[in-house]
Amino acid sequence: MRTLALLSCLMLLFVLEGCASIMHGTSQEMTFQSNPDDVTVTVTGRVIGKTPITTRLDKKSGQSVVFTKEGYKPVTMELATTLDPWFWGNIVLGGFIESTTDYINGSVHEYSPNQFFVSLQPVGPVMESPTLKSQREKAKEFIVSHFENLVADLSKGSGENVSSLMQLLKIEKDKEADALKKMRSLSELFKDAPTFVDQVIALYLK
Repeated sequence: MRTLALLSCLMLLFVLEGCASIMHGTSQEMTFQSNPDDVTVTVTGRVIGKTPITTRLDKKSGQSVVFTKEGYKPVTMELATTLDPWFWGNIVLGGFIESTTDYINGSVHEYSPNQFFVSLQPVGPVMESPTLKSQREKAKEFIVSHFENLVADLSKGSGENVSSLMQLLKIEKDKEADALKKMRSLSELFKDAPTFVDQVIALYLK
């Protein structure tokens, strides 16, 4: 009787939680940003749009992304993948066949990171490099690459990521509490990294 109850619970868990392909799907949302904007993003030979862009990509290993813009040197980066934790749930709950299905349809993979920020270098000598522009660039890169952890720190009201951002934005100590409150509100209103970045930059780096 106990064995039957255990099997019933396992079957219910499988129905409610499902496998990797059900929980996370065969595609994943990806965000690409750059300095300057309007950079063409090409994934494994297929143009997906221009920065800033958030789109969904099929989960596949061994892919690369190329950033190109006339007058700038192209940048190529690997779309690194990790093994989706639900893959092991498949083995326990669905067995080898279910896991093989996820491997074939790509849901076994998970892009990590899923947000990219790249700075393109002009072809030829650089005439000037304004301090404010450099500050914006550093802030954008930090926010995009640490977006999820930063939002988590903003939610709890403190953290290493929040402290680092305050320093990048050169916010004075006596104004940090107000800045924290404003950025937390922005993170609640704007859930995607590109929009959140633009709002923060517009607020503190005018």
